[in-house]
Amino acid sequence: MMIKKYLSLQLSILTTIAIVSSPLLASAAPDPSPTESAQPTIASLNVALQQNPQDVDAYVERGILHAKLDRNLPAIADYTEAIRLDPNRVLAYNNRAIAKLNLRDYRGAYLDYTQVVRILPEKAIAYNNRATARQGMGDCKGAIADLKIAAALFQLQGDSLNYQRTLDNLRVFQKSKK
Repeated sequence: MMIKKYLSLQLSILTTIAIVSSPLLASAAPDPSPTESAQPTIASLNVALQQNPQDVDAYVERGILHAKLDRNLPAIADYTEAIRLDPNRVLAYNNRAIAKLNLRDYRGAYLDYTQVVRILPEKAIAYNNRATARQGMGDCKGAIADLKIAAALFQLQGDSLNYQRTLDNLRVFQKSKK
């Protein structure tokens, strides 16, 4: 049980690092212009979506704001709508998977991370995060397989910090499997 908590904590740390540091998965807000003094709010995004219900970026941004407030269900609904409008919106899949992990919907998170991997097969962190979902589902072999892929990709990409962290997690997973 202690190993499971340790692994969850370590994989959560990697997930957070990946979201913050990954330029393809993290949303980068443009620098505010001198006339723009505030970031969007849920209320302002509601207005924007009333004016343009096809605004994928507004759904994703509102989902991010809901997630920051630990409102996982509204965040999932917004990400789902963004995906309906743009089935290749990787940030929506990634963030929806995180919200599903928060709700312990491991299968749902696994399916979303699988879409991230389909769209961006070179993103090591997507395999790492999918391992978290697989571990939650009790699929230790699958989690180990994903961690091996993540480690190999981190190494190829020269990300020695995440490579080492993934190897450490892999060792713990392999020991717990025995």
